[in-house]
Amino acid sequence: MDILIVDDDPITCLALCAAVEDWGFVPVVAQNGEQALDIINADKPPHLLIIDWAMPGISGPELCKTLRQREDGQFFYILMLTGKEGNDAIIEAMESGADDFLSKPFDHRVLKVRLAAGSRIVRLEQTLNQLASRDSLTQCWNRRMIDELLNSAIAEARRTLNCLSLMVLDIDHFKQVNDNYGHAAGDIALKHMVNILNTNLREYDQVGRYGGEEFLVILPATDRDSAWGVAERIRSSLQYHPAQAGSDIHIPMTVSIGITQFDPQLDDSRRSLFDRADRALYTAKQSGRNRVVYGD
Repeated sequence: MDILIVDDDPITCLALCAAVEDWGFVPVVAQNGEQALDIINADKPPHLLIIDWAMPGISGPELCKTLRQREDGQFFYILMLTGKEGNDAIIEAMESGADDFLSKPFDHRVLKVRLAAGSRIVRLEQTLNQLASRDSLTQCWNRRMIDELLNSAIAEARRTLNCLSLMVLDIDHFKQVNDNYGHAAGDIALKHMVNILNTNLREYDQVGRYGGEEFLVILPATDRDSAWGVAERIRSSLQYHPAQAGSDIHIPMTVSIGITQFDPQLDDSRRSLFDRADRALYTAKQSGRNRVVYGD
């Protein structure tokens, strides 16, 4: 687990880095609060933090307050280090948002067990977040989370004037899969669909199960022609790679796909963007299934 050490004293930083590396952590160092925020605002930030109280610029308590006021739902476990002692200092640190408090000079054994406790809490929080945001069967995003990600993608596309495409996919005749092969095979088919999607998408594309056999795919920085190409690749890949339920059962599958593109001139919302893609999906179904339709 990465651990962010925020301290302007190089000697303290070196000592902390050496200690946490011995305990199996990967240290990431910031010399002040501003650097710490840059690291936290980047992709995949550390969620276990050691923050010094007294630093130039943003102090430790001020940094804690800033992190607790974030609206993205990320959890950070914060251990505050300080030369201050007494109940008043502990209360101030905790009220600012720190989870734990350790006075300098500190006993390395005490720091070790407190970081171990903090890492357990971080892992538990990550597990709970996974359960709350992932579809339990396929492990792609659930409906609530993919809706949030689509809202964020629309806001980013509007801000940057970048392309954004959306796909709505529905497995054709999925009820027949359950009827002919059983519900366990239906579960295998759903997971196979997600595997096909992940194989044909980029790392930063987003996949969510919207309900039953329906899925959403968010394609940032993707224009109409590129989105069509991705959709056709997914459709073809599923058609020619059936799901396998055991060594001798092959489940043929096809998918219908509706796609559309975000248009800032239309003041698009999540609902309007989804509705266009959903209407295109309906047209694909009515036109014979196993096809891609673009929705204007």
